[in-house]
Amino acid sequence: MKHWELEIAGEHIRAEWNEGATFNMQSPIGGQWVDYHCFTVYGIESEQEALECIMEMIQEELLEGEGVAVI
Repeated sequence: MKHWELEIAGEHIRAEWNEGATFNMQSPIGGQWVDYHCFTVYGIESEQEALECIMEMIQEELLEGEGVAVI
């Protein structure tokens, strides 16, 4: 399991990748990381590709006006 902690639009979030196809986007609540969005992308072969998928998903959320954490 790999994860990246990011600050996007003033929000502290964590992106978790199972080194396969599944991603969990998380925000800190009560001192624990809580999933707020999960998604799947097939064919990822490297950490760099995984991080690019995460950044694309975040950009889509921001463009749609959803923000990064919907909890």
